[in-house]
Amino acid sequence: MGVSQHSTEAAPPVTPAGPPRIPEWVDPVLRGAGAAVAAWGGFVLAAFGAFISAFRIGTVLVPLALPLALVGNALLIWFAYRVTGNKFLGLLPGLIWILVSFVWSSRTTEGDLVLYESNWVATVYLLVGSATVGICGYRLIVPPRRR
Repeated sequence: MGVSQHSTEAAPPVTPAGPPRIPEWVDPVLRGAGAAVAAWGGFVLAAFGAFISAFRIGTVLVPLALPLALVGNALLIWFAYRVTGNKFLGLLPGLIWILVSFVWSSRTTEGDLVLYESNWVATVYLLVGSATVGICGYRLIVPPRRR
């Protein structure tokens, strides 16, 4: 009858290759890119919040900038810390927010002013944003007490 053409040799066992190996230079590059994104986010948050601090419906100031300063700063600091893994780099977007916001609260040589003192939303915006950065910085840097 017919002769089987299958060989009786056993095939070598297949071992899983495992996850692909990532080059060592990728991690610092991604951390640096994350820090740059977070820093840019701090600048954009300060710019957007400063310009919407004067938002009005009719003659009434609408405080849209206040929750933006509170939630935005907290999320940016959290993002920066998670991406960089460094506590001090985690504060970078908050420090940039403070720097930009306080620079825009003073007049330029031409007399321009973004955050003006007769606007209660702008004053509270500076207070809420600075307090948020301070509290997040404290929680980030000071370790929790163990009981």
